[in-house]
Amino acid sequence: MQNLKFRKNAEIGKLEAETDSFLDSCFYESDVFKGIIDFDSTENNPDFTRRIIVGRTGSGKSALLRKIVSCNQIKVHDTIEAENTVFEHIINNVFISKLIDENIDLRVFYKALWLHVLLVKVINLIHRSSYESFFDKVSRLIGSSKKRYNPEIANEYVSEYKDNFFNDNVITEITNKMQESLSGGANSGLFKADAKKLDERLQKIQTATSSYVSKELLRKQKELIKVITEEFSNEKQVRIVISIDDLDKSWLSSSLIRYDFINALLEAFKELLDIKSVKILISIRTDIIMGIYKNSLRQDEKDLSLIYPISWNSDEIRSILDSRINHLVRNQYQASKTVKFNDVFKFEVNGQLAHDFIIDRTMLRPRDAINFVNLCLGECNGKVELNEDIVLEAEEKFYSGRKQALVKEWKSNYFHLESYLDSLSFIPSQEFSISSLDEKILSKISNFLLEKPDQKNCEEHNSRIMEIGELIKVWFAVGVIGIKKSKTLIIYPSYEKPYLDISDLSKSFVIHPLFYRN
Repeated sequence: MQNLKFRKNAEIGKLEAETDSFLDSCFYESDVFKGIIDFDSTENNPDFTRRIIVGRTGSGKSALLRKIVSCNQIKVHDTIEAENTVFEHIINNVFISKLIDENIDLRVFYKALWLHVLLVKVINLIHRSSYESFFDKVSRLIGSSKKRYNPEIANEYVSEYKDNFFNDNVITEITNKMQESLSGGANSGLFKADAKKLDERLQKIQTATSSYVSKELLRKQKELIKVITEEFSNEKQVRIVISIDDLDKSWLSSSLIRYDFINALLEAFKELLDIKSVKILISIRTDIIMGIYKNSLRQDEKDLSLIYPISWNSDEIRSILDSRINHLVRNQYQASKTVKFNDVFKFEVNGQLAHDFIIDRTMLRPRDAINFVNLCLGECNGKVELNEDIVLEAEEKFYSGRKQALVKEWKSNYFHLESYLDSLSFIPSQEFSISSLDEKILSKISNFLLEKPDQKNCEEHNSRIMEIGELIKVWFAVGVIGIKKSKTLIIYPSYEKPYLDISDLSKSFVIHPLFYRN
């Protein structure tokens, strides 16, 4: 393949799964993919409950979901758009907004709203008949022989919201009924009082809200779930997937309640795990779920049986590139033999084989690898073979793009991340430890961060300026440095180890090859 000259517009796929024409032909069936499409709920499949797909930006979460719902084993699929359902209602409802402003804890209420949205999807996909026949069937269960559920309570819930049960208006109806129960609601002067009386009143509102949701919503919803599990669902049914994949969009990042909102979803979907023919899959970015843990909304160890963390090794990334390179060459250049990534990039770049150079500078995510190779191909013109200069020029563009992507990904966690990334340039060696950094280096880093014009003052930022260990923790969390464990092993952040702890600060670190620019 030494004589192959790529055209300027050649590429090995798009970066977004929705527009990637290579995805179907070149999809890599990872263990995560195989585990999720396996609906065996026996002890032979301990991963049956894993439904939360967690990964960094570019790790392939959306591509994974797209292939799951299109595979032969999954016959029925539907999606839930979080922005256009529960979240939109929450942020636009005056009563709910006032409760939020007064710091009323509404997490159980968010859970109840999510549970209704999920129930509607499940019922529609399992029952697959008229709404009236569903209502009638639930009603007919009253007075039947003893079951493990209470049909009267389930029927109460169905009957109470019957007119709007299966449409978007039900969320408003649920909210209005709660508002009516809380002493006439906010418009009757609920929040107007002197400081002492207001505090007492808010405590009563909190108690009344939690009590109402538990008694009138969650208790009844759980009975309805039992009814669906026993009367409408069985494991021989068509396998059904419901996916939620917009929890990392910009509309959510700016909201103060985003962690409460997502945590409520993670609590709600667990209630439906006993419906064996349905899997509700939730795709979520690593930094978002870590933000939930950081805000003490849930304990990460309790989620271990629910989460599928996405990670890749270099061999898997090479396999992805092999299939995509081969697909491109066979389709556009009519090659008769199999062509691999290493075949196309087997020259040297800065004394290193080009294919190793490229892999080393990705963060071992499919999108990174596809993007870097596309940038290399984009430097071609149909006349010149791939060479060292082309890869080096592509690497500059790749670095710039990855840096901005990291800043955007972690903006809500680390407002000053761009400055933190720039300050890496003051570390003279790719491998370093805190003890190896003299006062001159530390002073340069501190002064640089102090002089940046876009500074937003906060205690955490000030601690990173004054204490290099705190800055190193950020560098590790976003993946621009790793812990050197041996000559051949560098530990970068993962779902299992997202942050450094105090014992790590005495270790040696290595700056990621893409971010070591000296």
